[in-house]
Amino acid sequence: MDIIQFFEEAEANGLVHFTLNEGERQQFLDSLPEDYCLNYISRKSLATQAGQNGMGESDFFEQFKIPETPAYANVRSGDFGEMLCFLLMKNKGSQNGITLVAPRKWRWKADKNKPCHGSDVVLFHRHDTNPSEHDRVEAIESKMKAVASNASPIQSAIVGAVDDKVKRLAKTLNWLHDRLATEGKPRLREAINRYRLLDENPTYQKKFHAVAILDNDFVDDEIGKDRSLEDNDIKVTVVSMQDLKTAYESTYNAMINSLP
Repeated sequence: MDIIQFFEEAEANGLVHFTLNEGERQQFLDSLPEDYCLNYISRKSLATQAGQNGMGESDFFEQFKIPETPAYANVRSGDFGEMLCFLLMKNKGSQNGITLVAPRKWRWKADKNKPCHGSDVVLFHRHDTNPSEHDRVEAIESKMKAVASNASPIQSAIVGAVDDKVKRLAKTLNWLHDRLATEGKPRLREAINRYRLLDENPTYQKKFHAVAILDNDFVDDEIGKDRSLEDNDIKVTVVSMQDLKTAYESTYNAMINSLP
């Protein structure tokens, strides 16, 4: 799925900025619901679980898979931003000739009304059949700012990305390994070991991203704020669009309405 085509990319002020081409806004939004649904549950599982409960897929999905509103609208917002990063960074990798893959970890939420466990997004690249130093992991910390607040999402994303580098990525890899085991996916579990067991495998590349997803109204102020970035391994990215709140709200409504 290619969504990077809808954005203009520029680099300035020590960060990369993806700006939605508003002339293609509706095409962009129309491209999201199907893939976003899959982030929460597979088609087969949705049909099976809804049927077992005597419910339509739409009602089951809304009641049991996505954060409730209005009480947990902030979690919906956060999930939207994480999933946007998931797609954008996979697309950016493809542009650079790098195939990035990842489990849809939102399916494994312990509580639908809480953020997903561990690093927000973790993407993997396996260069060849055998482990090599060209393999890589990319960890992404994302922060949304769709409405006015005192939040500083760029700096908050940087802090989170540093935490990914220091400890959280390693914990997330262990968590993914265990989840894949309990999900009955031994081949994928073994694939994760390539990145966990450094004493058995060559080193690999690690890339850490701090991504702020902003409403256009806040972009200039947020980029103009002082920020502390003492680690050159952290790549800072801003993604922006008009009326971000409506964008994520309409995406969730479209997900629900797209299901039988």
